[in-house]
Amino acid sequence: MPEINDNARRWLVEVATDVLDHGTSGTFTIAPEVTRRSAENYTDAERFNAELRRLFRRIPLLLAASCEIQGRGDFRTYQIAGVPVLLTRDADGQARALVNICTHRGAPVAHGAGHCSRFTCSYHGWTFGLDGRLAAVSSAADFGAVDRGTYGLRQLPVLEKGGMIWAILDPESTLDIDAFLGMFGEALSAFDLTGWMLVSEKTLTGANWKLAFDAHMEFYHLPVLHKNTFGPQTSPRALYYFEGPHQRLIRPVRYEKNGMPARADLFQWAEHPQDTWPIESMMMGEWILFPNVSFNSFYDGGRGVLVSRIYPGETVGESITVQSYYMAGQPSDAERAEAQKTADFLEGVVAGEDLVNSRNQQRALDSGLLREVSYGCNERGIVHFHEWVDRILAASDAELNTLFRDGRATA
Repeated sequence: MPEINDNARRWLVEVATDVLDHGTSGTFTIAPEVTRRSAENYTDAERFNAELRRLFRRIPLLLAASCEIQGRGDFRTYQIAGVPVLLTRDADGQARALVNICTHRGAPVAHGAGHCSRFTCSYHGWTFGLDGRLAAVSSAADFGAVDRGTYGLRQLPVLEKGGMIWAILDPESTLDIDAFLGMFGEALSAFDLTGWMLVSEKTLTGANWKLAFDAHMEFYHLPVLHKNTFGPQTSPRALYYFEGPHQRLIRPVRYEKNGMPARADLFQWAEHPQDTWPIESMMMGEWILFPNVSFNSFYDGGRGVLVSRIYPGETVGESITVQSYYMAGQPSDAERAEAQKTADFLEGVVAGEDLVNSRNQQRALDSGLLREVSYGCNERGIVHFHEWVDRILAASDAELNTLFRDGRATA
């Protein structure tokens, strides 16, 4: 595990100490009261459109792990909240996020994922460098004079850190991505996905993106909805730790996963000095990166992490979940096969249980017969998430940086 800065390590130790205290005493922290919220939060088209414009187009989004575009000329394309995005690594090794729209007539310049030395528009053949600069205009003498310096692909703000690449879908944004990530980003960087390998990627469809994401922010449903898969062995209790809009969920019990090495078991370190606790032992649980990403650790075939990204679909009642399973280092074929089994199992759980349930919820809420939904005292993370969505929708562009610098680490 890589080292992280002192502040991030102190936060990890503080959280780990609290987990050990609750695990020893058999307790967990709950909210003071049940919270209620309008069901239109999941069904109102006007609100959905506001979330596309004022949340997904203004807030840093995790696009990929660095290992997905490891080589110069590697690229991936995305369509997020109506914005076509081209992620690439240029000739200098720098990650760039570009608007995937040819500056001539608006056609995309790249499709899917792959490797190339330049991007060529399939409509009229204009070509662009890996850094987005306009390299050539086909039949230039016939087209007429253009200032190539003003016809490059539009650049999106981007940050590569801890083996992860974030971008903001607004070329004019001045938001500080590091400030948005805060100490959570520093701690999350301990995964350091730079040298990892993408083993599996699944794309799943579901209901409203918040319905699909809510299930990641509480363990209450695990023994019930997942009773036929992993639920019976899982505690419904969660400890929550908030850092700005982000959060962690950790069960106040010993984590036991197939293949998990002894060093990753936090509880075995309880009697050891805190400065000897390995970072890996303090990275368990579910990490929720606002507004749409969760991280979960696994050990089948070797150390792995499942990264789930939940995106809005075409309408208020649709979403897309992208499940990416990464493995540390360079796993053998046998280790990758074991990890693939886990990835397939997790796809079945999410697609066959979580997302089926969210679609059933969507149909029920669309009827208008349930005017409010409730979040229990043991579902604090969902309340925290929706409060932050509201805050961001209400904030001006100028207020965003201040918003993310205020009120950082809170339990």
